[in-house]
Amino acid sequence: MPRITRAIVLLDQTSGSLREDDGRILGLDLAPSLRDTAAGLSGVEIILAIPGAADMPGTERLSGLAPAGLRLQPIGPLSYGGLAGLSGGDPATALVSADRRLRGEARAAGFTPAAHPALIPMLAGGQTPVAARMAGPRARLERFAARSGAIPMQFQPAAEGWALIALIPPDAQADAASLGLSFFPLACDPATEDLVWARLDSDVHGQHDDLATALAGRPILYSEPGQILIALKPGETAEAFHLHGGHGHAEFIAPDPGLLLPAMSEAADFDVPDVGKLPEILEAVELDPEIRKILATIRPRCAVVTAGYAADLDRYTGVTALDAAGPIVSRHSAHPDNKRAEAALIADLRAMGYCPWRHDFVHAGATHSNIIADLPGLGRLRIRPEILDRYLRILRDSGPLPPPDRWLPGLDTLAPEAWAEGLADLPDATIRAEIERVLKLQPWFPWWKQRCPLPGFGAGLVIVGAHMDSTAGFEPGYSAPTSPAPGRDDNGSGLAGVLSLARHFRAYAGRLTHTVRFCFFNAEESGLVGSKAYAASLKAAKAPVRGVICMDMIGYNSDANRIFELHAGYTDPAVRDLSLPLADRVALAAAQLGRLAPAQIYKGTSTSGGPDRSVYDGAINRSDHAAFHQQGWGAVLASEDFFMNLASEPAADGNPNYHRAADRTTDTAYARDIVCAVARAVTRLAL
Repeated sequence: MPRITRAIVLLDQTSGSLREDDGRILGLDLAPSLRDTAAGLSGVEIILAIPGAADMPGTERLSGLAPAGLRLQPIGPLSYGGLAGLSGGDPATALVSADRRLRGEARAAGFTPAAHPALIPMLAGGQTPVAARMAGPRARLERFAARSGAIPMQFQPAAEGWALIALIPPDAQADAASLGLSFFPLACDPATEDLVWARLDSDVHGQHDDLATALAGRPILYSEPGQILIALKPGETAEAFHLHGGHGHAEFIAPDPGLLLPAMSEAADFDVPDVGKLPEILEAVELDPEIRKILATIRPRCAVVTAGYAADLDRYTGVTALDAAGPIVSRHSAHPDNKRAEAALIADLRAMGYCPWRHDFVHAGATHSNIIADLPGLGRLRIRPEILDRYLRILRDSGPLPPPDRWLPGLDTLAPEAWAEGLADLPDATIRAEIERVLKLQPWFPWWKQRCPLPGFGAGLVIVGAHMDSTAGFEPGYSAPTSPAPGRDDNGSGLAGVLSLARHFRAYAGRLTHTVRFCFFNAEESGLVGSKAYAASLKAAKAPVRGVICMDMIGYNSDANRIFELHAGYTDPAVRDLSLPLADRVALAAAQLGRLAPAQIYKGTSTSGGPDRSVYDGAINRSDHAAFHQQGWGAVLASEDFFMNLASEPAADGNPNYHRAADRTTDTAYARDIVCAVARAVTRLAL
């Protein structure tokens, strides 16, 4: 292929995100891979096209935000057909986007498509990236990736040691062989196709998929026990084939340079700011020991914690009106009602007193949003509020910074260097970035939004999540854009649970050390797409994640056994070991509640070997907690009694209406008890 001389990068989850407040542009955060590529690559013009920014107030601020080697170009809203207004297709110009549909259009228009900005150096060298699976010792795979410039897509233990699925230069096979790695090329076109692991459980509560019919002539790129790797073309979606597992529809894997990097340890980069005279701007906010003791022992009544659970569940599953337009039909990401659910979550969280925001991502021809809200933690230290407020007004101001000699008192002490002399001649964007660095105003929390309170230094993140979308993919003739998919159990039950926790924890505002973050992930049923995009963004921003607890299908219970599951298992034993203490906390809280059967804790490292829970975990890589496992964080999934039980236990009580339009029945009292157990565990984690 010809060497590219220009790259047009569409702003999305792979390249960065806008800082905006009430529709006004306040800044831009670039993904490390794009920033590093722009800084280190010569001979290629790199343009970051920002969809929708052309019509937003504050566009003029963008001109001063681009680092060397990168030009910013606001464009109109992202559309399909015509490349969102971009023209001049040329093989020497790469069109970079996470959206395979847009990449397909780029190919048809004559551009060279690419799925990630980290691929630009390969394309600049005249190399066409290929997909392959390499396996061998972990250290050798990491050495191979560093030497070859491989862009990882999945990195996990395997029968051969570890396995790396990556996009690599075509000549890297020889390097893999020299390191003694096995090498298996994947027969797909990564420029326009996306890779998906499809589940092959033989029987799902009476539902058996015929493999030949489901694949409809689609080639199998690679197979492992219980799953096959396939590729989706630009115009296809996960609903284009009918392959469902016992829990989880499919797993989408995308290029992610951060997969091979270690996860940020808790508060490692958010503890003590880099300042010259701490007493002048900082004050301690250590939680009073007596209050800490009270919060640690308080056991709120479950009826109080989940008072709004039933009403929320009815609203988001079509039983009662969600908004002024009436009941919703489906929350599937391809259904119009999914956007109504996003908007309703924003409205509900605001009504509770939160400052919610959207984490946007593109997938298969559409832009979706994860909905996020924080209860900020106090941390250990904070910048004195009156000083921080003045600094933030400078940073949020659309105008130029004042002259250094007129900066606020104490600002020249924020860095060891003399600011007045050292920064006087630097561009405004550089000075703003330096102030942000020193004050540790990190992009993993929206400090630029005026209504969003900030966490203190040393406040880690306790993430509580659930996926907001639904599907009825087992229904004959199911059409995601039009067919009903109420998803009361999967996953209205978890969505309502996170809303209940958000409502309950408002009473703890200003009383917890660590931030509790409430996350509603979108497009889970399309392959964990939303949670993967979000977890990758937190990793890139070096967020201090303490732990993650997700709830998925916590509502179905047809008997009196009241068994529930906690899934801490993962293929990497080190990550599993980080997850087990989280599961133990929830199990202990449930035992103290005394209304549920003892939790079944899954701690295996394999999806086979059931029902031995020390060996097996059927939920590995099958719900949103997996996105955080894959980035190296401890995470646990709470669910109903879905997977197989020991011979000495009652039979599993999985929902027979899983992924069907008949998913309209839940045991509300049972689900509320699981939510209450999670609430108690989260309180202890956030102290």
